[in-house]
Amino acid sequence: MILLTVGTQYFDELIDEADKLAAEGVFPEPVFAQIGLSKTKPHHLQHFAFDANLLDHAANASLIITHAGTGSLCELIALGRPFIAVVNDTKAGNHQLEFLQHLSTLYDFCWIDSPRKLRDALHHARPAKPLGSPGVTRLATDIADYLAAVPAQHV
Repeated sequence: MILLTVGTQYFDELIDEADKLAAEGVFPEPVFAQIGLSKTKPHHLQHFAFDANLLDHAANASLIITHAGTGSLCELIALGRPFIAVVNDTKAGNHQLEFLQHLSTLYDFCWIDSPRKLRDALHHARPAKPLGSPGVTRLATDIADYLAAVPAQHV
């Protein structure tokens, strides 16, 4: 099973792209989509708005396609499942792109800057692995260091 999650808000562009790919038979398994507050209702994906057991679904998924929210990324890096993080560039100041660019210098994982790139990214999904020295494995410290270095106008 493949899990698609957009978090608690919305990401209609990602849902639309995944639904289109599902209609084309691109996915090797059924896709279950957590669509949050999205206005888009997929036609080719099983979907639900919210589920308190989302992490349980993620733990059992062969692949997770996720929005690039900080909380979701932290959970997926810790979970150790293959995932693709997708930037939602409609979010304030395109902060997800900046965060992914930095996080990808510390961890090796698949991320894309547009839902339109999802088809090509499917073959590159993998669990996140720390880069550099063994001391880089402390995700909370890595994120705290990043946030401390962000100029005040971005926070």
